[in-house]
Amino acid sequence: MVTKSLWDQEVKLMKNKRAKANILILLTVFFWGISATNTKIVLEEVPPGTLAFIRFSLASLLLWGINRRVNPKMGLAKKDRKRMMFCGAAGISLYFILETYGISLISAANATILLASIPIFTLLGERVFLKRRIKKAETLGAVVTLAGVGLVIGNSFNVSGGYRELIGSMLLIGAALSWVVFSLANKTLEHKYSILFNSTYQSIFGSLFLLPVALMEYQSWGPISMVSWGNILYLTLFCSALCTFMYLSALKELGATITNVYINLMPFVGVLAAFMVLKETLYPLQILGGIIIVIGISLANLKPDWEKVRLRNKKALTQKS
Repeated sequence: MVTKSLWDQEVKLMKNKRAKANILILLTVFFWGISATNTKIVLEEVPPGTLAFIRFSLASLLLWGINRRVNPKMGLAKKDRKRMMFCGAAGISLYFILETYGISLISAANATILLASIPIFTLLGERVFLKRRIKKAETLGAVVTLAGVGLVIGNSFNVSGGYRELIGSMLLIGAALSWVVFSLANKTLEHKYSILFNSTYQSIFGSLFLLPVALMEYQSWGPISMVSWGNILYLTLFCSALCTFMYLSALKELGATITNVYINLMPFVGVLAAFMVLKETLYPLQILGGIIIVIGISLANLKPDWEKVRLRNKKALTQKS
């Protein structure tokens, strides 16, 4: 009876954690999904590198203040500094430089669509570098969501943009790759420090690496309107600070593969936002693709890792005895 009760408690706890993680990543996808539209608006007045620097400088200040209150005694170990700096460079600096410059060259809809390539690269990365055995449900979910991405692309991927469209697309693919590198490199840190602590230091290091890029654009600096500042604050508070925290929380509970499968919802959200705000074209195939993406996410979450529950339960019983 004790064993069954313990088992039920562990299963319930795991389900609650997974439910919370799913909600967090869904909110993250929504905020990130419409961010390309916000970014497109700001880029009319602010250069790409400068925008990225402003976003994460403000986000760093906010996170630093919160982290000081929540984790006053937690410090970064000397041996982890290089990895933390690397994560800040890959997940903040490189990702957002490539993303912002890419968005400046192509439509907001196409930008979010191209970032949906993250899950397939994550699958390969985990298999090659971490030697992780990918579950059939996760693989099927990733494949189905990529099929949905193909439909979301629909007729909106216009190759007539010439080199501008091609360069912008390559920059976005590069951003997707840099995020996968970040997700894998961050695994070591997520087991040592709190999510808030990691978010804070990675944002700080990312901002420092973005500063030289912003300074190179000083000749393009000019007055910033209230509309742009409003969008910058949204990008800072929600997309940079809050979403980084929520993404890392989901990543810790769900794992990189399932978490990044959710990123495939971004094209649907992004295309819809671009249609409503920027008046970009929305096609029926894109709506159908969004539905298929949701199905893919459900498939990826179909089989939780019950083996972890059994191991926890066995460990708890051993300690009791």
